[in-house]
Order: sequence, then structure tokens, then C-alpha cells
Amino acid sequence: MSKWKDFEFSASGRKGERCDLRYTGENKDLVIPEKMIAKAGEQATIAISAANGNELESITLPQNIYDVWLGTLYGAKSLKQITVDPENPYLKDVDGVLYTKDGKRLIKMPCQKTGTYTVPDGVEEIEVTAFQYSHLDEVILPESLKEIGNLCFQYSELKKVTIPKSLSELKDDAFCDCRELEDFSFLGDTSIEYGYVDMDSEMEERISGEGFTQPAECYLLACLKRYPNIEKCRRKFIAAAKRGKQEKILEYLLSALPDTPVEKGTFEISDLEDGTAAIQSYKGEESVIEIPAEMDGKKITTIGKGAFEGNEYVEKVIVPDGVKLIEKNAFKGCISLEEVVLPESCTDIGVSAFEDCKILKKLNLPKNMTVLSRKMLKNCKLLEKLELPKGLVKIDNEALFYCESITELELPEGLRYLGKECLYACGCNYGPVLPGEWGYSKKKFAIPASVTQIDDGGNGIFAAYPKAQELFGVFEYKVILQVKRGSVAHRYAAKKKIRFELV
Repeated sequence: MSKWKDFEFSASGRKGERCDLRYTGENKDLVIPEKMIAKAGEQATIAISAANGNELESITLPQNIYDVWLGTLYGAKSLKQITVDPENPYLKDVDGVLYTKDGKRLIKMPCQKTGTYTVPDGVEEIEVTAFQYSHLDEVILPESLKEIGNLCFQYSELKKVTIPKSLSELKDDAFCDCRELEDFSFLGDTSIEYGYVDMDSEMEERISGEGFTQPAECYLLACLKRYPNIEKCRRKFIAAAKRGKQEKILEYLLSALPDTPVEKGTFEISDLEDGTAAIQSYKGEESVIEIPAEMDGKKITTIGKGAFEGNEYVEKVIVPDGVKLIEKNAFKGCISLEEVVLPESCTDIGVSAFEDCKILKKLNLPKNMTVLSRKMLKNCKLLEKLELPKGLVKIDNEALFYCESITELELPEGLRYLGKECLYACGCNYGPVLPGEWGYSKKKFAIPASVTQIDDGGNGIFAAYPKAQELFGVFEYKVILQVKRGSVAHRYAAKKKIRFELV
């Protein structure tokens, strides 16, 4: 029996309808004293918490406890058994699982239960967090079920779930972070209650794997099949599925694209002072756009500011020989753009020209380019290979910010300037995550002696990992810089306490 001195008991809520009972002892088998519950009143809900909540293995409830709230135990990750006094007129246990006496509400499933569990017919409600951190492989839900509480299956190891026809509405967070799910389906017309103001953006992030919540692919796919804004967001979701390598979601989204011929798009041009012309805008839904070398008898030499910005359809762009300049934001936010072919004539590419082209994989940089402009390739997260021109002298602020798939990058001799955050979180400045490690492994990266200026504004050039602050009291860089003795890069590494090798 748990000792009285190991409990803290207080009334909370209006009219004393809830009492907080906190266990401060160390016993893994928690027995709630009947006399203590008598102080709560006849119909008070007892909110049970424990200092050793994740170590508790069993909970025993007395005959006079009216209702219980175990959400304050959070995961209760070691819980194996809940036992209720058989004389209790309000609650009962069935094989260690806590129910109301009438069997209509399942309150708590001990998370150490394994295998397949069949929720009994007659259960109408499953309580908030009831299956949180569960080790079960499958839960079979009854046709009597009418409600599943918030966060009900959060962090569970469930592999298979089928939602019965009787459930008219499902709270979206009930299966958030159920990453082991392999089979999830709806038998009826269950609608999903989303709790986000901007659910379209949240869904896009979930599909790409960039969201705070990371549900399993089969759950996301089941949601998408009844998602209210699917047509409005289809292109964004397709791009997100490519980014997140969600093959089944991608297959479904592509299968529902209209099978009608796409009309050829139209270009609007403007005259330039030298007698040539600039592409000012494009209207169309073509997946492959081959920009004309000449229009209205005038040679095209410029892709204008924002000419293709925000286009959701284009997947490949071929820029013709003779184009010398791509202006600011020209292709910014082209979410479906995967490949760009540039001519050698194009030596000037403006600020943010390809920013947020998040699935851009292939891009050739003309050999005579000398500057990577500010934010030029920011957030091009799937760009895997980039050969920098030998004559490059400047990589401006955030030029390659979060190009996380570029794992190899050779800075050319003659490079003079590295701008603020120009390589921040770029894949070339950290290695892969190693088994058992808390963060990325270290990677060697060479900075040529020709670099005379490194702008350390913002987050700096290289990503530092806050976890190291917690572990070691200092931020840690996951890069080993290869530098020449006495160079600017050598002094930079020493000042920032970045590991380095002299070469």
C-alpha cells in the first residue's frame, strides 16, 4: 500500500468537480487510498499524476473513486496493469484495461500491452491519450464507436487501424506521430477535424516531412483522399511528396491529374534599349517550357523580374542561347521545377532567381559566371550536385542557404568572398547521422586561401547544433575546415572554434 505521506491532494476546478492527486513516492505499484478519495466528494474526477509516472507498472483504484483522469501521467510508459476494486459502481477493469462501469468509455490502455487488441462492442468513446505510447500492433475498433479523443494514439507503435463507419468525425491529432502505421483506412464517410488555421500549409509540410508533426504515409494518404482543398493544393502536394519521397502519396496525387492536353502557354515581352527583348511574364500550364530565342523579330536576351514566379506547373525550363541576364525572382517559388538548362551566354543571375524551388534537382551554372547572387538558390533542398564556375569570385548572402542535398561542393581557387549564411545548413558542411549519435557526423570542407572576406552575420556560414550546448556547454560545428596557415579562413576557424586542418 502506498503511504499517505507520498501523496499531495488538492481540489481544483469549479465547485470541486476535480481533485488533483499527485504521487511523490518511488513505488512502481501505485495503490490509491480509499480514505483519501473520500475527501474528494461523491462525483469528483481524480486527476492522477506521479513524479515517477514513466516508471509506474500498475495502478490500483479503490471502490469509491467516481472518475479518473490519467492524462496528467503523460505517457506512463511502463504501465502494465490497471486494477479497480470490484465493488466500484463507476469504473471497472477488463484484463488490466480501464473502463467506465457501463463499458461505454475506454479510459486507459496500459502502454505495455502488446499484440492485437479488440475494443469490446458497446464502447462509444475512447478517452483522450488512452493509447498514448502503446506497444500494440493493431487495435480493432467496434461499430459502436462514436468518439476518439485528442492525442488518443499519439506516439503509439500501431501498425494497422481501420476506422469504423459509426465514427462520424475524427480529430486529426488522434493519430499524430504514429510513425509505425503501415495500414490505415476508413470504412465510412468519417470527416476529419483539423485544428490548424492554415491546414493547407500544415498538410504540405507533413507530406514533405518538414512539419513538426510527422504522421505515417498511409494516414496522410487516407486523409488526402477526403481532403476538402485537394484540387486547390494538388500541385503543392505533388511537389511536397517528391520532396519527402512519399511514393504512394505521389502516385495517388498524379493519378487524379486531368488527362486533357495542355495548351501552349503565352509569353509577354518588353523591348530593351539595345534592340533586344526581355520575357516579362508567362501564362500557361506546360510542364516543359522552352523559352523562344526570338519573338516578334527581336532576340531574347533577358528573363525579366518575376517572369515565372510562383508557377506551379513547370517542371523543366530550357533557356535559349543568347540570354545574358535572369533578373530577380524570375523563377522564385516554382514548386514543381526539377530541371533548368542554362546557356553559356547567361552570366548574370539575379537575387532569389531560384529561391524556394524546393524540388530543383538539376542546374548547370554557365562557366563565365563570377557571382552567385543573394538567395539565388535558397531552399533548393533537392539540388544534389552543383559545379561552381572556375572564375567565381563571390558567393553572396544566403546563396546556397539550406541546399541540404549538396553533400559535395568544391570552392574554386580565386574565390574571394563568402557572404552571410551563404552555406548555412548546406549538406556540404556536415556529414550523415551515425547510429547512436545525437547529431550529424563531421565532414571536411576546404576553403581556398584566395578567400579574403567571410561575412559571419546571421547564423554564420556553417550550421551549429544547439544539442551540443546542452551536452558540452558550447555550440558544436559538424565540419572540419581545411585551410591554409595564416589565411582568412584559418583565422575565421580559430575565432569561431571550428575544427580545422592546415593544408
